[in-house]
Amino acid sequence: MAQIASFRSVCLIHVKNSQQHTTAAGSPVKRSHSFDRRHAVLSSVLGVAACFTPRKVSAIPLAPLGKRTDKVGGDKLEMPTVDQVKDVLRRDLSEGQYFVTGNLTPEVFADDCRFVDPTNDVTGLSRYRKALTILFDPERSEVKLKQIQVSGPASIEADWTLGGYLKLPWQPYVDTIDGHTVYTLNDAGLIQKQEQQWSISAWTALKQSFTPSFNRTLTKATATT
Repeated sequence: MAQIASFRSVCLIHVKNSQQHTTAAGSPVKRSHSFDRRHAVLSSVLGVAACFTPRKVSAIPLAPLGKRTDKVGGDKLEMPTVDQVKDVLRRDLSEGQYFVTGNLTPEVFADDCRFVDPTNDVTGLSRYRKALTILFDPERSEVKLKQIQVSGPASIEADWTLGGYLKLPWQPYVDTIDGHTVYTLNDAGLIQKQEQQWSISAWTALKQSFTPSFNRTLTKATATT
């Protein structure tokens, strides 16, 4: 879903630009609040639509995600076992809700970790965390962990559900989806790759990001471990 986060960045840029109208002489144009609001939303939609193509795309350069080599957090854990990493991920998903908050434990992720999902492919822990903080509204979104287990000497797999509101002007609601994540560890025991699969297509996810919520509500359930 990091691609949608890139879309949100474009939206914010268009909203800001829509508020800065001038005449040919350079003096400000006085417009009503309702006109500015409508124009801002329309500009946002057009800006996002212009960035989308039906093929798989990489991160949009306009997204302020920073350098992929930025260091995140404190010292990395020294040679953690796969079970230790699994326990950290269980806490980060169940309690930290990191898919919607960005509140993960950076000490178990390599700083150049690769994050892959049906809509994007991002390298860099700092860039991924930034994308998460501008994507979902954590107060109105939820991750429910169904199960997490060690699946190999250097791999962990988790099943979860995710749903909630995106931080876009029209407050789109993403229906609860089922997801599966595979975490691959490197020789130092740190997560080198996180790859997600969803129960919906990338196109469906993008369509939902353009649909106003109409004041839908999300009923939160208690996560299991």
